[in-house]
Amino acid sequence: MKYNIQKTFSGQRMSSKRLCSIHKIRELQLPLVEIRDQYDVVREIGEGDYGKVLLAVHRDTDSEVALKMVPKATTPIRDFLVEFHYSYFLSPHNNILDTYDVAFETLEHYVFAQEVAPLGDVWQAIERSGGLEEADLKTVVRQVTSALEFMHSKGLVHRDMRAENMLIFSEDFSRVKLTDFGLTRRTETLVKKRTRSLPTCPPEIWEAVHLEGYNVEIGSDVWQMGMFLFAGLLARFPWEKADITDPRFSEFVQWQKRKITRTPRDFRRFTPRLHRLLRRLMDPKPSKRYEIKEVYKYLGDKWLICRSPRATTTVSRVEAADAARHADHLGEMLTTLSVTTTTRTTTHQWTYDSDSDT
Repeated sequence: MKYNIQKTFSGQRMSSKRLCSIHKIRELQLPLVEIRDQYDVVREIGEGDYGKVLLAVHRDTDSEVALKMVPKATTPIRDFLVEFHYSYFLSPHNNILDTYDVAFETLEHYVFAQEVAPLGDVWQAIERSGGLEEADLKTVVRQVTSALEFMHSKGLVHRDMRAENMLIFSEDFSRVKLTDFGLTRRTETLVKKRTRSLPTCPPEIWEAVHLEGYNVEIGSDVWQMGMFLFAGLLARFPWEKADITDPRFSEFVQWQKRKITRTPRDFRRFTPRLHRLLRRLMDPKPSKRYEIKEVYKYLGDKWLICRSPRATTTVSRVEAADAARHADHLGEMLTTLSVTTTTRTTTHQWTYDSDSDT
């Protein structure tokens, strides 16, 4: 077999063949291939529940590729074809990983070929730095939002929108691409709840009964964008699961619904504008969540006050002390000038957790 592994498309331009076929899964006859007969395997560059990814060079074209290998033992052929189909038909977008029209099987795996991301994934960058710089996170968010907006315009939901599935192509994060479309489905598709749910999953997934069906909704991606914003700044998640049995999530819901005024501790590190965005992205009711394009409106705003809760407390106390000294000085001046004033309590509060919607 010979492959012409080339990037044929760029940006959001898509051939008429790809565009009109995006919702029709191709029924392919996969050729049986021994990888080492056609590829020089360099090393393994990824591994997970899905299988593994090999960095390899295709001998005939001298093209470096990433071979995603999905185990046959745990993956129905239909599921593999769905993932390959969406990976290929969505990849013309600048911020979606390029997938070549190359798929085959070995004795133990189904395989397809993708471009190589040289700098790893965004979660690795978050862990290394204890959270991204705000400007870097916004650069990533802008690109991923563009990819999701494109998918949603085609009636598709990613359903696994997390930092591990965002790949880095430049050190300044100016080129980031979304990948892993194994769970991607059309809106309103009936799917079964997976055995394992992640902290990034929205509450409607946690509420679903194991192995019972639920309908795919765009709101799932919107919720996961909110979770990514939180994790991108603080390098961890706000709760273990989006279920009322989790006390931190329960507190968030009460605050989100404005039933309590006290902002959950970690959210006090964020500005009122980011509070508003997170409230709208992570509304417990999917129908009330923002459309993903609304994220663009907040990219020019300041998001982070500080990373450390101790720093928040320290700044608050310093500002309060300064205000008290100012009030005392003003009182002394008025007394010296024999100015009579109405006695009243003067307070100054440095408010980080304002819930203003303006």
